[in-house]
Parts: sequence; C-alpha cells; structure tokens
Amino acid sequence: MMFIKDIILSCIITFGWCLMFNLPMKYIKLCLLMTALSFGSKTLMTDFGIQLAVATFFGAMFSSFVGVYFAQRHGLPPKALIVPSVICLMPGIVAYKAMVSMVQIGYFGFEMSLFIQMMTYFFEAIFIISALVLGLSIPGILFYRRKPIV
Repeated sequence: MMFIKDIILSCIITFGWCLMFNLPMKYIKLCLLMTALSFGSKTLMTDFGIQLAVATFFGAMFSSFVGVYFAQRHGLPPKALIVPSVICLMPGIVAYKAMVSMVQIGYFGFEMSLFIQMMTYFFEAIFIISALVLGLSIPGILFYRRKPIV
C-alpha cells in the first residue's frame, strides 16, 4: 500500500511541474505515466536492496526511453515530457542532510563524526545526480546520433 501511495505522491509532484512548464493537458497523462514508471521502478529496486544511485539510473533511463518514444510519436520535444517526470528522482533528502551536517559543523565546531556524515551524504547526492544525468543521456545518445556508433 505504501508503494502505491508513494507513486501517487510523485505523480502529484509531476502534475505540478507539468502545469509550471505549461504542458498541454493531453500530454500530462504521458508525463504521469512516465513518472509512475520511473519512480515506481526506482522504489521497487531500492525495496529489493539495490543501491539508490543504481536504482535512480535505471528509473531515469526507463523514463527517458519512454519519453523519447512518446515525443517522437507526438511531435514534441523530449525534454517537455522527460523533465517533469524525473523531478521526483532528485536527491532532495540526501542533499538536505548533507547541508544540515555542514551547518552543524559550522555551529558546533569540527568533529570527525559530523564531517564523515556530511561527506557521506554529499557523495551519495553526487552519485544520485550523476546516475540521473547518465540515465537521461543514454536514449539521446542512441536515438539522436548523426554518426553510426561503430
């Protein structure tokens, strides 16, 4: 039940971003479908013990493949569909914890345990962002190449 609730909440976030990007109402359903696919696959993979950055990579890649497919089919720019659907994959909580740890170091003074905690969250956020970028770029590399791969 919690899995379905998380997907619905992520779709609400996507709906808000679609309204901000002024996407036509007929394409919002596609963005919501892509969000359910990307966030649902990421959540399912992390529930089965896969690392968060790896799960984010595959979630972004699934969303990007579906977005490129629908964009080509409906004559839209792929970013109009893909960007709102991957907003929920951003490492908000991890980045927030890294910043809170940094503020605690500034407030309480340097402690090695706080520094290790800050760097752990910082690198986790960097890896998640990198996985998100790589997952989003793979379909573009495969579908929009002007030269053959080989």
